[in-house]
Amino acid sequence: MNTDKTLWLPRYISKGMIVQQNDPFVVRGKDVTGTPLTISFDEETVETASDASGLWSVTFPPRQAGGPYTLHITGTSQKVIRDIYVGEVWLLGGQSNMELSVNQTYDEFKEEIDAADYPLIRQFHLEMDPVFDKPKEWLHQGNWKTATQENIQDFSSLGFFYAKRLYEKLDVPIGIYHTAVGGTPIEAWMSEETLHEQGGYDEEMDYWRDPENVEKEIRKDFKINQEWYEDLHNNDRGILDSPKWMAENLDTSNWLPLELPVMFKDTALAGFSGMVWFRKKIEVTEEQLGSERWRLRLGSLINGDETYLNGEKVGATSYRYPPRKYDFDKEKLKLGTNTLVIRLMIDAGNGGFIPGFPYQVELEDESIPLEGEWSYRIGYRKEPITPMLFLHYKPAVLYKGMLSPLKDVAFKGALFYHGESNAKQPAGYKELMVRMVQDWRALFKKDLPFYYVQLANYVDPAVGSDNRKWAALRHDQDGARFLIDNAEMIPAYDCGLSNDLHPYNKKTPALRLAQVALNRDYGIGESYTNLEIRDISKSKKSVALKVKGLQGELALTEEMPEIEIKSGGKWLAIEIAQIDKAELHCFIPKTLEPDAITDVRYAWRNDPRGYVFDTKTTLPLLPFTFHLK
Repeated sequence: MNTDKTLWLPRYISKGMIVQQNDPFVVRGKDVTGTPLTISFDEETVETASDASGLWSVTFPPRQAGGPYTLHITGTSQKVIRDIYVGEVWLLGGQSNMELSVNQTYDEFKEEIDAADYPLIRQFHLEMDPVFDKPKEWLHQGNWKTATQENIQDFSSLGFFYAKRLYEKLDVPIGIYHTAVGGTPIEAWMSEETLHEQGGYDEEMDYWRDPENVEKEIRKDFKINQEWYEDLHNNDRGILDSPKWMAENLDTSNWLPLELPVMFKDTALAGFSGMVWFRKKIEVTEEQLGSERWRLRLGSLINGDETYLNGEKVGATSYRYPPRKYDFDKEKLKLGTNTLVIRLMIDAGNGGFIPGFPYQVELEDESIPLEGEWSYRIGYRKEPITPMLFLHYKPAVLYKGMLSPLKDVAFKGALFYHGESNAKQPAGYKELMVRMVQDWRALFKKDLPFYYVQLANYVDPAVGSDNRKWAALRHDQDGARFLIDNAEMIPAYDCGLSNDLHPYNKKTPALRLAQVALNRDYGIGESYTNLEIRDISKSKKSVALKVKGLQGELALTEEMPEIEIKSGGKWLAIEIAQIDKAELHCFIPKTLEPDAITDVRYAWRNDPRGYVFDTKTTLPLLPFTFHLK
């Protein structure tokens, strides 16, 4: 966009904007060099002129919550920005679990979402925008949207539930700037200067700073992907044969049986990349045909699918993570036998129908199960695709492209849900997080409250083994809260899904974050205190774990929490034998010498199953590793 010969504003200064109360309101823009400008807001008028670069900026003094207001700007042209409110504004950052939309968690909170009508809760969503050279000055994209039925499905799910709780308690407009981008490591959200000081990133940043290298790598990546997928689709027998394999009437005598759902690593399709087709017969009764609601639930598939019912396409998803929920008209069905066909694309040898999810046809009052025997046939086998180039994963690029152009926005605080991408190499995450918060606070010139979510529980079903690296990253996240002033961490390993990177329950962590903010930043409600280990002692027969932060009583989930002791360099699981007020007592096996026990750890897995919790707050005991002196 050419902003040299016209009056221009950054996109966040637009219709529906929420401005932070009790903070100065900075209005800036561009116009023709030397142009006199008049800016009016809430019955106050300020005059200025654009400088030699065409830049101009004015600052209105702090205001209390209220509105709607109109911003009038007169320069070479006029702009009128209506429906502006003053309230509370929060920055949302991180990766896909902050990004996850209301649409993807809708089934879990259907009634609440269907009733949502909050015109004074608003989201400004920044699309992913990596920048490799100088930090971006001006924001050219994004719009303010209200949390009403027209827009609610596109809101960050966690962001919506957080904003809703604040709105209910504060009764002021709430604005959220949604900057989270899936898959991004923490380095993408840090400044180039900080990463230079941190060390180890200079060569990579120098390479990507050269636009010729960026263009070269983009072209190379595009060619690799284009050729891989073209070859896949051009050689898929399921498409080339006549009839095609989605046809309702097809000879399947040479198809093979397979019990689904299952991860293919445990089947004859282990390591398979390419296209594979699946078929199943479904019986529909006359009574069932009377249902007005029909939806196909296919749990979670790796990777992309095209799905057909009686030869007609009813849905498609291009990659692994979105839940498959395909609504279709009942006219596509017939009385008696129906044929369901799934054309599944697998690009990295890790395919499967992930167990633990619903696989069914959903009606108004019942469902038709799809688990059990299917038949399958390989359409085309090929080598796994070369890993894709994700430019937005590169160091500093999102700090420069998405955060820097917001530097004049006044925020009350920041929420952060991150860590999954750094869990491959968790060492040093604590230090990076500390430095990142310093970067953000320096950019916004404010000691922003910083509240973040500890990693939920998860084991990649395509791998199946628990390497405990998520536990190590949780440990670094826990340690960071003691090094960052005005910060807090809330746990989430009690509300995740073992088999899904994106747990649907975003309301629980949102309400925990809201409790922190309401008490610490607004003086409302009960204080937030994590349930954590205070001390551990041992006797000849037992180990006693002393807990702090307890508000109610200690309790255990039905599945026994895992506590381990280290002796002779080996870890051994022990069970909780007794709860005594704020203490957990675990018996030491008779075969072990108590003096040989050097360490104790709890929930030290990627996917802790059982856990210890507080009956009043429902907060789980924070995972820990503890060295005995």
